[in-house]
Amino acid sequence: MERELAILPGYTLQDFLQAPEHAAWGAETQDVYRRALRELYHYLQVQGPPGRDTLAAWQQHLQQQGYRPRSINTRISAANNYFRWCGRYDLTMRHSAPGETEAPQLTRAEYLRLLCTARRKGEHRLYLLVKLFVTTGLPLQCLPQVTVALVQAGHGTVRCRGSDLPFTLAPAFRQELLDYCRQQCLAAGPVFISSRGRTINRSNLCRSIQELCRDAGVDERKGNPRALRSLYQATQADIQARMELVLRQAYDVPDRRRRRLYSHRYQFARRAPHHPGAQRVDRRERLPAS
Repeated sequence: MERELAILPGYTLQDFLQAPEHAAWGAETQDVYRRALRELYHYLQVQGPPGRDTLAAWQQHLQQQGYRPRSINTRISAANNYFRWCGRYDLTMRHSAPGETEAPQLTRAEYLRLLCTARRKGEHRLYLLVKLFVTTGLPLQCLPQVTVALVQAGHGTVRCRGSDLPFTLAPAFRQELLDYCRQQCLAAGPVFISSRGRTINRSNLCRSIQELCRDAGVDERKGNPRALRSLYQATQADIQARMELVLRQAYDVPDRRRRRLYSHRYQFARRAPHHPGAQRVDRRERLPAS
């Protein structure tokens, strides 16, 4: 398909990827650059020809969609290589600095406001999607793997970037998803699909979450699946920290009791009157070895 796609007239994506100077690129790099350039091509079909303003708007669009700085930089690298190959060095872009595009952290209170607002608006699917990302930490690219069978099982794994990630649903939320499947007459396949039966478009989903944030009075920069997943990760880290604290306190109890017991016996030994003729006992023998 890249044979017909050309961001700049006369320079197709297929010719760029098959150019002799790019022969050293591995298959993975080729696939990453192909996807990135196709995304840029379709974006520019709507926004206009490539230029400083449109490319800056494209980078901002990627940030709003919740892409991490590293993902944005990968797409910028693909575009820069293409523009250099075309001889258009004036269109190359500066990479994002680490932390430059980090969105503020979503709070639990804001998350609950999003759920309440989605229910009030009657956005049942959006309500479930927000809850899904926050309670499971599911990466957006794994959304098509949330199938009716996986929901029925309640747990399993999803494949993400060559690794298996554990996936578990809370019983109450699992029941909500099962009810949704029955309402939508879904017997198999992905749970979250468009009205045409296709995978949900990432841009449309992020736009819907941003609109929900606006209605709920939440910063729109938090209106993306990555920010929702960050709340899950922060919650898990807090739970882990609390568990470690409880364990430390539990293991520390015998030591503290031993110290109090030793102190009590030592004080008692010092206050006890000394009787003439009584055998003097060394203090170290008063306590059994611990």
